[in-house]
Amino acid sequence: MKRILIIANNDVGLYKFRKELITELTKENEIYLLLPYGKNVDKLIALGAKFIDCPYLERRGTNPFKDIRLMLYFRKNIRKLKPDVILTYTIKPNIYGGYAACLCKIPYIVNVTGLGTALENEGILQKITSLMYKVALKDAKKIFFQNQANQDFMLDRKIIDKSNSYEIIPGSGVNLQEYQVKPYPKQEQVKFAFVSRIMKQKGIDQYLAAAKYIKKKYPETEFHIYGFCEEEYQGGG
Repeated sequence: MKRILIIANNDVGLYKFRKELITELTKENEIYLLLPYGKNVDKLIALGAKFIDCPYLERRGTNPFKDIRLMLYFRKNIRKLKPDVILTYTIKPNIYGGYAACLCKIPYIVNVTGLGTALENEGILQKITSLMYKVALKDAKKIFFQNQANQDFMLDRKIIDKSNSYEIIPGSGVNLQEYQVKPYPKQEQVKFAFVSRIMKQKGIDQYLAAAKYIKKKYPETEFHIYGFCEEEYQGGG
């Protein structure tokens, strides 16, 4: 039986997008989850995983001293747990989890679920984050991307190169047993739905612009938004 440590930045994404993976892994492995406590943690534990709280992970914080504390906390738990392999998701777990795994000489796999504002926006923060990512990904056993654009971005900026082992996963997927396909209702009125967090990087500006344009020609058309705003998000939109 292998001991696998999964490091993530929140419980929501891990439960909604990775619960099938966790369920499968727990069948023949001992799974530990290192992330901040949230309302979905108990559901993850019910799947068979074991939980380690990480109170120091601030998703959008840029304080270097807090991030150093986070990396040291990762290293402390990795040394204590001695996992056979580490799997990380999202920027801070990928970077600081990667550093900690290297220091502890534990093999690790990285999943780049998105670039985030620190890499998408031009400026000094992008340059610093690119360098930090390059160092963190250097010794990763495998780097997974979820779209071609993110992979191309890192190749173009030499964050990764041909010496890295990387490939694309075609999205997180949808559990069709839990979310079954239903026939589209017959109706004359056309309705559009935006299903996402409400932020520029998810395309809300383009959606609103399209809605404004189409409503002028077809006033009866409806546009709906199913998502939420994150209070700590400072990226605009």
